[in-house]
Amino acid sequence: MQKTFGHVLAAHRGLGPGFDFLRIALAFSIVFSHSFLLTGNDDFFRSSPLWFAEYALVPMFFALSGFLIAGSAQRLSLKNFLLNRGLRIVPALAVDIVVCAFIIGPLVTTVALHDYFLGADFYKYFLNIMGWIHYSLPGVFETNPTHRVNGALWTVPWEIFCYMIMSALMITSIIKSWQKLALLTVGFIVAGLVVQFFGHLLPYRVNLLFSTLFVSRGAQLVFAFLLGILAYQLRDFIPHSRSLFAASLVIAVLAMLLLSSSSIESVPNRLLVIPALVYVTTFIGLTRMPLPSVFHKGDYSYGVYLYHDPFLQILITLAPGLFLIPKTGAIALYAVGICAAMGVAVISWHMIEKPILGMRKKFSFVAKARGVDDNPDVKIGAVERPAKA
Repeated sequence: MQKTFGHVLAAHRGLGPGFDFLRIALAFSIVFSHSFLLTGNDDFFRSSPLWFAEYALVPMFFALSGFLIAGSAQRLSLKNFLLNRGLRIVPALAVDIVVCAFIIGPLVTTVALHDYFLGADFYKYFLNIMGWIHYSLPGVFETNPTHRVNGALWTVPWEIFCYMIMSALMITSIIKSWQKLALLTVGFIVAGLVVQFFGHLLPYRVNLLFSTLFVSRGAQLVFAFLLGILAYQLRDFIPHSRSLFAASLVIAVLAMLLLSSSSIESVPNRLLVIPALVYVTTFIGLTRMPLPSVFHKGDYSYGVYLYHDPFLQILITLAPGLFLIPKTGAIALYAVGICAAMGVAVISWHMIEKPILGMRKKFSFVAKARGVDDNPDVKIGAVERPAKA
């Protein structure tokens, strides 16, 4: 009998043995790509096969998220689901915003502190906590190739949007029907095709709104998220196959070699490439992967993703002569920056994320089963199983 995703989950008591590895690997890879983009190597990065990192890495994160939280969405009440996600995302995000505004900003700003703390950008920066993204602080990183304090925050509103979608799926019970979700997903991608090819016939503002929702890079994340949920719903039917994994990798490699960076906002290629990436993501997540022991002590991936941009920017400010050397400077920045990001992520996990996530133990299936008090579906790659009827 063909082994399926469901068989693997059942064999590991609902835990994906490779999701810990996958999360940290994706986070480290994103830091690598941002090391090039923050050092003025945009043209080189986007004209080389490296461009595919921008296309693939964040959608893989969203596919992973969709797969992992689909189970808990079927089991939990809407209130507990939203509390679950809020406790995972908001506290560390809020601390990141406060640290950037009150510590990093005053230390590196080129304007007087009086002007810094009275500047409009200073107050607007706190809107990031609510998902209204603002990238600037007064006089901060103005001499760097990129002035954004934390460009990685661009995914936050899309993550919130995906949780809104999941909430709607729960309210309508679509989360329990793969047929309805498949129909919704097809409708989403068809809407993208229609808007991309015929949106110019619409009024400008309407076209802009629809393009953002169905065509943009953010829409690519939503598509990956929906496919991740669908993969979980169909876990008992999708083969855990090395042949399918290899075929999906071939599709990804061909896309990397034949497409270009402009294809990130092209809907037609998503019909083939994103499903391939979702399969690769889920297959690795359900495959036992080697992981250094340090990563068994906590889920540091969110902290790495959240904090790496500001610390890369600090390093560029401190040593532009080293880190702004074309191409090789980006490599040096990554080597130093990943250590800094990892160090901050460890502190964030043990001092902020883990203590707060302990509040979820009373309604977390996996935490009860394993007797832990931290985040099950994020830390250990668990898929929380729905309660039996």
